[in-house]
Amino acid sequence: MRAPPFTSLASVYDEIMQDVPYAAWVDFALREAARRGWSGGRVVELGCGTGNATRLLEERGLEVVAVDASPEMLAVARGKLTRAALLLGDMRDVELPGRFTLALGVFDVVNNLLADGDMARVAAHVLGHLAPGGVWAFDANTSAGLEALWEGEVVEGWAGDVHYRWRHAWDPVTRLATVDAWCEGPAGAFSEEHRERPYDPDELRGLLADAGFARVDVVRFPSGDAAEADDPRVWVLAVAPSVSNRAA
Repeated sequence: MRAPPFTSLASVYDEIMQDVPYAAWVDFALREAARRGWSGGRVVELGCGTGNATRLLEERGLEVVAVDASPEMLAVARGKLTRAALLLGDMRDVELPGRFTLALGVFDVVNNLLADGDMARVAAHVLGHLAPGGVWAFDANTSAGLEALWEGEVVEGWAGDVHYRWRHAWDPVTRLATVDAWCEGPAGAFSEEHRERPYDPDELRGLLADAGFARVDVVRFPSGDAAEADDPRVWVLAVAPSVSNRAA
C-alpha cells in the first residue's frame, strides 16, 4: 500500500527511529540557546512528530506548544505527553497562541520546506511569534548531507517486529532528495515517499538575516563551532531583535 507521507509511518516511527539522539540534540539546542541569552519561558516546537523531543522539553519543566501537520503523528505524541499543548497545522501559517522565548525544530523539520519561498515564509512567521531576544533553534540537512544520505543509498533492517527498507535518491536538477520508505509490521506492509530540500549554511544565514533576525549562527553539533559548507547536518541559532532594535 502506498500511503501519504507521515501517515502509516506514524505507527512504527518510534521503533525505526529509536537510535536518533533526541536527548543529545535537545540538550545541545537548549545549551546553545542559553549561550545566546535564552533563560527559559514558553517554547514552541515546530514539526514535533511523535513527540520525542517534546517529551524531553516537558521533562525539563518547560511550557510547550507543539505543532505538526500530521494527525497520525500527533495521535502518537498525545499518548506520551502530559502537559504540552498540541496543534495540528502547517508551520508556514499555523495560528500560534501568543509569543515564545524559544522556537525549536528537531530532526530535518525545515528540510520538508520544498518550495522556493517556504523557508522565508516560516522565518517571518516564527520571528513574529518570538519575544524580543527570543531564539529559533533548528537543525537542517545540507546539500552534502542529502546528496549522499546513506552508503549504497539503501538502509534496511529490523526495529522490533518491523522490517524496513528505505531507498534514497538525489536529483541534481531539482536538488531534492527522495526516500522511498517501505515498512512491514504486524499491521501489514506499506510505503511512503518522502522528499527533502537541502539548506546550506550561507543560504540559511542569508534567509534568516533577510527575515529580520538580529543574529544568525550556523554551527556544528556537538561542538557548537561555526559550520562549514561541506557539513552534512548543521544547527541554526537565530536570535530575534531586542526591544530597542524592533523599535528602531
